[in-house]
Amino acid sequence: MTRSAKRKPVTLDEIESFLDLVARLMKKFPRQAELMTPIWRALERERDKRVETNVILAAARARLTRSPSHTMD
Repeated sequence: MTRSAKRKPVTLDEIESFLDLVARLMKKFPRQAELMTPIWRALERERDKRVETNVILAAARARLTRSPSHTMD
């Protein structure tokens, strides 16, 4: 098994924590803050993808509760 196969996916809370960390670093090192914007953008993209996935999964579950003839197994 490869190392990446063993790793658990990063959670939404972890992504938010990393955004907080980058924000603190930007404040602490204002002259280098612009260099951190690609990291910020990447974290925001990952956060947005996780949120969108969670919304889709919740919508699918809600649809199944409204339609008892369809069950998710």
